[in-house]
Amino acid sequence: MLVNTAALVLSTIKYGESDIIAKLFTRELGVQSYMIKGVRKSRKGKLRISFFQPLTQLEIQTNHKGKGNLEYIKEARVRVPYSNIHTDIVKGSIALFFSEVLSQLLINDQPDESLFDYLNYAFEFLDVTDHVANFSIKVLLDTSVIMGFGIDQASNDQPYLNLLTGVFDDNGLQPHHTTQSEASLIKQFMGIKFDELGTIKMNRSSRNSLLSLVIDYFQIHLQVFKKPSSLAILKQLFDS
Repeated sequence: MLVNTAALVLSTIKYGESDIIAKLFTRELGVQSYMIKGVRKSRKGKLRISFFQPLTQLEIQTNHKGKGNLEYIKEARVRVPYSNIHTDIVKGSIALFFSEVLSQLLINDQPDESLFDYLNYAFEFLDVTDHVANFSIKVLLDTSVIMGFGIDQASNDQPYLNLLTGVFDDNGLQPHHTTQSEASLIKQFMGIKFDELGTIKMNRSSRNSLLSLVIDYFQIHLQVFKKPSSLAILKQLFDS
């Protein structure tokens, strides 16, 4: 079956001397892995190695067989050219972080158009914005909502957050509860627009603690989720 679909590059691994295996999140087919032959040596082919950097947005054509094996891409083009995600050290580190996170979260071939469209919009924003410090926390929290294990916004009139239930309550510093200040910071991210992220003021220590807390939330609700190795790099990026 010949399929044309938008796709988001999640990760790649080298295969042999000149090939790669690329894991893509596609809008029509969900997550698929593709064998890209000769791409590490060829500079003239239709498929170029630069197309397969983390979070690149592509339009691909594939003869989809759907038998659980590696698929092949017939043609590809960059659908949304980025200006600086792959050249800016901070944005590149964020891209690496989300490459690792999404590779863990997106593991089946079931399409999720809402999540796909959200992620593509988010990374387009990342490419053009100068306010990136709070970006990762917002995208993680939004992604958890879209995937069905997000924090309950209806209970945000309560002062504490129970990480086990994802519900705000008034139980104080009981096991698996945030502090009141941590809960207050999380509430600021709920429903906020991307272009308002700069209004959330945190120092480096508070931001890193909140990022770790969100990762802990993911690990609690997704037992197979592991702390990304790139998290340590991400925490070193923001000085204020």
